[in-house]
Amino acid sequence: MPTACLAAGAVLHARDGSTFVAHYGSVPAEIAVCLKSVGLVDHSDYGVLELRGDRALLDRALVARLGDPPLAIGSARRLRAVWYLRLEARRVLLVGPREALASGPAIGRGRDRAELPHHDIGSSLTIVGIVGPRAARLVAAVCPPGTLAIGAIGRDQSDPGVVAILRESQRRYLALISRDRGDAFWARVVEAGKPLGAAFVGCDALTLLNASAGTAG
Repeated sequence: MPTACLAAGAVLHARDGSTFVAHYGSVPAEIAVCLKSVGLVDHSDYGVLELRGDRALLDRALVARLGDPPLAIGSARRLRAVWYLRLEARRVLLVGPREALASGPAIGRGRDRAELPHHDIGSSLTIVGIVGPRAARLVAAVCPPGTLAIGAIGRDQSDPGVVAILRESQRRYLALISRDRGDAFWARVVEAGKPLGAAFVGCDALTLLNASAGTAG
């Protein structure tokens, strides 16, 4: 668990063998932060699976899973709760809630599936969510990957510890950081977020926000 989150008073819950931040004392206040400024989320509830293989093999497997056209390098698509990030021609990461990944998303068909085994690399990464109307400003201040379209992946050329920055939606980003650089990244996010009204947000608040968005269509 990141030091910054514990210092902020994170209330931890356990589920399916993993520990995550449920809240920081007031779920309504955390929801308000996400709606008005920017929320900082530790996604210890997320896992990461890695696929490596021949480019043509990955193309076929991803088309079978996500449809045409093949997922382009530097882009991502979401199917149900899982994001598929194509970082390189021969490398794809599956990122999402652990329970969604545990169900074993089927990638490819027949022999292709057998040649693309999953490798769990979740323990090597820190995953940070940045949520709210000021999220883009915070990302630009902390780790400027340039302007990202929704579904695009950016990198910070000055920090190799930043594996990927994904723009999930207009107001949401997901940062994948090498575990050994996680606390340093969190320190940068917290400091840059002060003038933007950033605050820590737990998974309970995000669950309610997601449910509300789903109900609203």
